[in-house]
Amino acid sequence: MTTAMLATMVLCFALSVSVAVSIGLASLVGIQASNAHMLISVKEMFNAINKFPLAAIPFFILAGNLMETGGISRRLVEFAKSIVGGVQGGLPMTCVLTCMIFAAVSGSSVATTFAIGAILIPALIKHGYPTSYAAALQATSAELGVIIRPRSR
Repeated sequence: MTTAMLATMVLCFALSVSVAVSIGLASLVGIQASNAHMLISVKEMFNAINKFPLAAIPFFILAGNLMETGGISRRLVEFAKSIVGGVQGGLPMTCVLTCMIFAAVSGSSVATTFAIGAILIPALIKHGYPTSYAAALQATSAELGVIIRPRSR
């Protein structure tokens, strides 16, 4: 059984099949080789994706896109820019401050990344900051959502 699974994975890798599909096919071959019922694999696959936190991720992305489309993100950027925009290095400070405020409102790092990153990453690149710096600044600033939780009543 183990040899069949290993051979399936090696064959899939040789055919340039992705790792996730290779592991899935190898596990199906292992179930088939052990003479277990194939419904076990279907049940286990469903149990693997039947998790509440996995359902929350697309909704956080949707919330970030709605806030960005509605103009909340742009208004927050303008507010933060009015506070720290006049000093040297004000645009990166604006990114951090805007992410801090937005994360306190949404409570989600994913929504903050989508909503604020769509505005500030191109602005940072336009002002001469390296792309890697802009992406790293946005990613680390968006993680303030984990530290600053939304206010509960």
